[in-house]
Amino acid sequence: MTAPGETRFRPGDVVIHRIPLVAENGEYGPVIVDVKPMVVAEDTPERVALWLPAGTPTKLSRPIIPDQPIPWLEGEWELVDSVWERWNALFLMVPGQWRATWVWWTPEWEFLGWYVNLEEPFRRTPLGFDARDLWLDVVADAERRWRWKDEDHLERVLDRGLISKPVAERVRAEGEAAIADIERGAWPFTDNIRHWRPDPSWPIPTHAHIPESDLLAIHDEAHWTNPKRL
Repeated sequence: MTAPGETRFRPGDVVIHRIPLVAENGEYGPVIVDVKPMVVAEDTPERVALWLPAGTPTKLSRPIIPDQPIPWLEGEWELVDSVWERWNALFLMVPGQWRATWVWWTPEWEFLGWYVNLEEPFRRTPLGFDARDLWLDVVADAERRWRWKDEDHLERVLDRGLISKPVAERVRAEGEAAIADIERGAWPFTDNIRHWRPDPSWPIPTHAHIPESDLLAIHDEAHWTNPKRL
């Protein structure tokens, strides 16, 4: 649901999807570590769908020391310009749900499957949407054969105190719920979604029109630093 005074975005609007890094032990954050401009495909009480085409300019974090394992904390990473170029993707987010499902295609529209990004429920911002990544993921191919991804990342951030044991357990449970949906072909793991296509009038989204200070500003610090949100 939207809060009083908030408005929904319209199909074709360009919004900014961001990932804030927040350490639950208070060691670090919130700070923006990933920026993706996207095109709104749907924004309803039931779901938000965001279109991310191949060729979209983005910003992502990378370690200053090459190949340093996650997590990267203050002074260990930098935010750099990049391009989302390997896939077309449709991001599907349900209000209040601890996951987002990314539907994948090649740039030539070969269907690849689904990527379940386990994350805190998204927050609306003046730019679009923020969602804190929770390190663990589930990947399913076009035949719905699934596997866990980045279990080692979750163990390391748990050891560092960036995520608490109760939240890590909730993340695992949400991943198991996603696996159950995959196995029974529940939405969005349906056959017909592979035929989705964007409106041909939609642009390649960009963040170039937004000053970097605004692009990286934390809009809801009180929320992200409040442990009661979890």
